[in-house]
Amino acid sequence: MPDAMDHLTATLGSPPPPEFATLTAEELTLLESYLRTALDSRKEALAGAVDSGMRMVPRLARPAVKRVLGL
Repeated sequence: MPDAMDHLTATLGSPPPPEFATLTAEELTLLESYLRTALDSRKEALAGAVDSGMRMVPRLARPAVKRVLGL
């Protein structure tokens, strides 16, 4: 069963700094929760910015622009 440090590592996408080993499981869980919320918020903001920017692209060119951007 994965522990709090494993969840945090998965959320970060890389091992956390060594200083995080001093945190309790509850603190790691809380930190992971904050990080997940921040990442979700950033994802929503980025999606909104892309949608807003796509309105500036002519409608016929949007599919090509989305392919170039990998969307």
